[in-house]
Amino acid sequence: MLSTVMDRKLKPLLYAEAAIPHYWRLEFDPAPRLITCELDAGRYVETATALPGTVTRIEKPFPFDIAPAGLAQPQHRR
Repeated sequence: MLSTVMDRKLKPLLYAEAAIPHYWRLEFDPAPRLITCELDAGRYVETATALPGTVTRIEKPFPFDIAPAGLAQPQHRR
């Protein structure tokens, strides 16, 4: 829970203060999703949310397609 609060509240404030132009947050609960934000007038504005079961096109800071469900694949140990 503390990590979620830090990722949603504290980190965006610190990164905006440092003028970092893009902030992305990857969440796995309840399902994998990627939230992308762009700095606008000192605050982050959500620009896209990539949800499981879909392929989402992200344009900035570079163009690419992502399907978040693939990010939660179990890791095989050897």
